[in-house]
Amino acid sequence: MGAKVIDYTLTLPANFGTGQMELSVFPNQIELYHLKCNVHEVVEMQSTNPKHSEWLLFNINLSNSAVKKTVNNQEINFQKFLPSGILFYTPDTNVFSSNPKNLDFEIVLIRIHKDFFKQFDSDTIFNLRHSENAIIYEDLDYNLESVLSSVLQHKANKIRANAFLMQFLADIIDKLKSRELPSNYEHLHPLDLKGLFMASAHLRNPLAPNIPSVKQLAEIAGMGTTKFKTTFKQVFGKAPIQYHKKIKFDYAKRELESKRKSASELSYELGYSHPSKFTSAFKKIFGNVPSAYN
Repeated sequence: MGAKVIDYTLTLPANFGTGQMELSVFPNQIELYHLKCNVHEVVEMQSTNPKHSEWLLFNINLSNSAVKKTVNNQEINFQKFLPSGILFYTPDTNVFSSNPKNLDFEIVLIRIHKDFFKQFDSDTIFNLRHSENAIIYEDLDYNLESVLSSVLQHKANKIRANAFLMQFLADIIDKLKSRELPSNYEHLHPLDLKGLFMASAHLRNPLAPNIPSVKQLAEIAGMGTTKFKTTFKQVFGKAPIQYHKKIKFDYAKRELESKRKSASELSYELGYSHPSKFTSAFKKIFGNVPSAYN
């Protein structure tokens, strides 16, 4: 199709669409592929992780739209705020996807050699790797999306980008480890689960000036208020308002730890009338005052 590759970046020709795919290589045999494009025709892609592969892959949809995929003969909607926002490819996996035309599309693929997991976190990952379910699905929550965005924003500074990538992998491995515990929502109907994730998307922005009421969230989820409150807590471990509060304060903690913002800046950014009120709420959650991160 006439695409050109320069410095590990493939740029689409104008007659095909706009966008590019960029490869970034990191230490510990980690490769990150970032595809961001809008094409004039439907694009179909077939990918395979062979049965005896030495590599494991995370495929992450950063697009705001769903992409239809067939994974080992199972059809799924691949979307960040659904339980299938992240696909963890183990060996012996075949994936076919059809990407709509004239739609902004963004995917990140992280390819990791098995030796990385041997060195850092072997037991959990290798148990999952040899499980009967060769594909493992996770939702791309706000925290993971934010850290991954930091990786992409700092690609020019390889040291900083690598630090954010290690944080992302640590967080997603923690998420995978939680699978060792009984699932809180295996009994839910798929449409109920999809509705819950759609509703939770409205709570994942820590800087949202206004969030929907519980009644409005229940309507988004397509449930009655009582059922919504009960099932939301089953799936996410907290009531909706407490869930949003955790998102806000996890964000504040990351900003303080990275020294990007001060406690005063965060207090007003998160809607507190005075820094002292933010400090009190922060200490109640984390046991430390914000100044401990200076």
